[in-house]
Amino acid sequence: MNIVNAIKSNCGKYLAKGTGAVALYLVARDAHTYGKIQADINMKSKDAKAAQYFLNNTLTVDKPSMSKINLQNWVYKFELSNQLRGFINSAIGYFKGLGTMLTSDIIPLGLGLGALLSKNKLAKGSAIGLLAYGTYSFIKDGLGIGKAHDLTNTVGQDVVL
Repeated sequence: MNIVNAIKSNCGKYLAKGTGAVALYLVARDAHTYGKIQADINMKSKDAKAAQYFLNNTLTVDKPSMSKINLQNWVYKFELSNQLRGFINSAIGYFKGLGTMLTSDIIPLGLGLGALLSKNKLAKGSAIGLLAYGTYSFIKDGLGIGKAHDLTNTVGQDVVL
């Protein structure tokens, strides 16, 4: 019976810690997903710019020299198969996306950390703040109340596509 009484007396604390853990999981999942998207975008755009640069370099020579032409073509082919640039640009894009989402979700991140890592009253207060933020997010993002709709005209009527 001591275990049941201990759980009952600390129920609010466990709920607050659980709420904080769920909030941190959701923030981390969104940040990781956006980081992967940005990694792919950054890698492909930088690789495309490099390919364009080295292709343009092969199109002209300052004097007709087969050695220079062969060198330019070799450098172009080498750069097309270069995997290091893509790896580095992918990592840069991932961390940019991760940082963007973490700063975008700073309120639930801070409240989640407060609920998970702090003591009794602050943890419960952070959990209540998370519930309030979650309710606001559900009303705004889930139900669309108070959200700007791009497919409406100035009168508020839906645009027929």
